[in-house]
Amino acid sequence: MRLGTGLALAAGAAGAAVTVFARRAPWRVHPWYLAGMLPGVLGSEFALPVAGAQLAASAAATALGAGRSKLGVAGLLAATGSAAGLLDLHRQAVRAKGVLQGALDEAFGPGAAPLHVAGPTRNLRRELLAARDVPYGTEPAQVLDVWRQAGLPLDGRAPVLVQIHGGSWTGGSKNTQNLPLLSHLAANGWVCVAIDYRLGPRTRWPEIMIDVKRALAWVRANAHRYGGDPDFIAVTGGSAGGHLAALAALTANDPALQPGFEQADTSVQAAALLYGVYDLTALNEDGKPRLRGHLRRVMFDADLDEDPKPWCAASPLARLHAGAPPMFVVHGDRDEIVSVTQAREFAARARQVCAEPFGYAELPYAHHAFDMLGSTRTTAMAHAVERFLGAVRAQVRPRPT
Repeated sequence: MRLGTGLALAAGAAGAAVTVFARRAPWRVHPWYLAGMLPGVLGSEFALPVAGAQLAASAAATALGAGRSKLGVAGLLAATGSAAGLLDLHRQAVRAKGVLQGALDEAFGPGAAPLHVAGPTRNLRRELLAARDVPYGTEPAQVLDVWRQAGLPLDGRAPVLVQIHGGSWTGGSKNTQNLPLLSHLAANGWVCVAIDYRLGPRTRWPEIMIDVKRALAWVRANAHRYGGDPDFIAVTGGSAGGHLAALAALTANDPALQPGFEQADTSVQAAALLYGVYDLTALNEDGKPRLRGHLRRVMFDADLDEDPKPWCAASPLARLHAGAPPMFVVHGDRDEIVSVTQAREFAARARQVCAEPFGYAELPYAHHAFDMLGSTRTTAMAHAVERFLGAVRAQVRPRPT
């Protein structure tokens, strides 16, 4: 009976913690938000398996006599209640398709880009990785990977997606991020390029962005070698990668960001931005300058009050303009690291300024880096990004040769 009671209490406590973090994201202060993000993502993205584990543990605890003690009954009730809460979170994940369809309707008009989601998205990096650690510059970190189907025609002019990893501008890798999206697009005929870049705090603004620009220049010059279309290059990224992808979309051919290769074409034809940082000058939701403090340490050589120009130049919100390419922005309303307010303000301003298609999807109960798992919500997001980029490409006229 003691074993059963202990199992019931453990299952109840673990299930309650996962459910609370998935639904509420209560820890939004550094460094606790990292500890809260993991159970939050687990509960919101893998709700069904976690609920199944809860019920299995409850059944085992019952068989071991948990129901014969008050503590055991309390644990069983907590486990059952958390399983019910997780099932509701799964329903919310399924509804993400409707939210994403709403963003597509915003961009192209109702019914113009219907979203069809078929089958789970798997990590196919091993099968689709065609070239690894290809240099695009002279520094060790300036390397990229190319994803493509083995049979993709070299003269087929497949659309190209460039992925920029996140990691607070100080970490992360092309090998580990946005793999479901890269897998989905490469498996469906895209050429995908995942880049690394020099990281802070050693690399400062604007050198990090210059690396991204240099990679884009390489992609435009070399995409044809892998069957890619240099006339259609889209960019994507999450978190800090979303920030850099947004800047790449909004600063086409900016000579200040292309020293020594000013004549290279670094424009992109579309962007899919995932839980990114769009205003580097913003305070945190509680009014404290933690984001600013981090950026001062890892990116900028002067405080915002001392020299605001580079801070504004590095903020996508301040860079929005009428000639911006089509953009698709996705953010979770439970993001504990990058406030959803960042995406809301960026979307509001983009709707006022940008002439090209724009769509914003705010996903209920989605956490930061929710797409690290190939979940129902991640699969819907990957299909929605493909649908958005495909619709944009259908509207793009070939550039004169």
